[in-house]
Amino acid sequence: MCKNPLDFCKKVVKKLKNKYKDRGNKLTTIAIIIMGCFFYGGYVKNLVFGNIEARNSGLNHVAELKLDDNWNLNEIEDYTFASKSVQGEDFEEMSYLEGEIRNITKDHPIEEMAPFIAKYDKKIAALIVGIAKKESSWGLHSPWKNGQTCYNYWGYKGMGSKGVAMGYGCFGSAEEAVGAIGGRISELVEQNIDTPAKMVVWKCGRSCAATGGQAAANKWVADVNVYYKRIAMLAS
Repeated sequence: MCKNPLDFCKKVVKKLKNKYKDRGNKLTTIAIIIMGCFFYGGYVKNLVFGNIEARNSGLNHVAELKLDDNWNLNEIEDYTFASKSVQGEDFEEMSYLEGEIRNITKDHPIEEMAPFIAKYDKKIAALIVGIAKKESSWGLHSPWKNGQTCYNYWGYKGMGSKGVAMGYGCFGSAEEAVGAIGGRISELVEQNIDTPAKMVVWKCGRSCAATGGQAAANKWVADVNVYYKRIAMLAS
């Protein structure tokens, strides 16, 4: 370790304090790193960087991430260099909301849209995710055109940059799709259509009688509400 392990640990902890929104993860990470500083000179480098990844994996694999052997974290200058390199290339900081959306939608096509969805406030993000779950099972059942996905996971019938496919808008990218849907939902929220119950107009339009009746409308609201609540009620 460096000549003054305590000073090194203080610097490491200071750099990591703001990396975690979740208080439990933050305290666990800091505690592990402090212990490592005093007892495991070589192992601490894996704890420092492994825990960056571990925030989304329940701290189950804190030592999986390896750094080049020539990086010596006994020196604070090397730690600073390594930290900047990892943050800049492999672990771009994500918001708490983005992380939760990724966790909820894991292994579904919509997961790649998490950073774009997370740019909206929680209420709008919650509607985007909730409606997509009901309309396409988060992208598992959605329109394609010329062998490519249209990124339309919401049953949106407006025009996309690639026109329409199967009667629905066809977008050229995940970012374009979220921008169009997020923009439309934002307009409705401004009109006080801001809950799944009110947002049923997304399914029914002017009349639910033409889209399966009131029972189908009620089911739509209930299903959208499941994931709407999970995201809308997230702690800030």
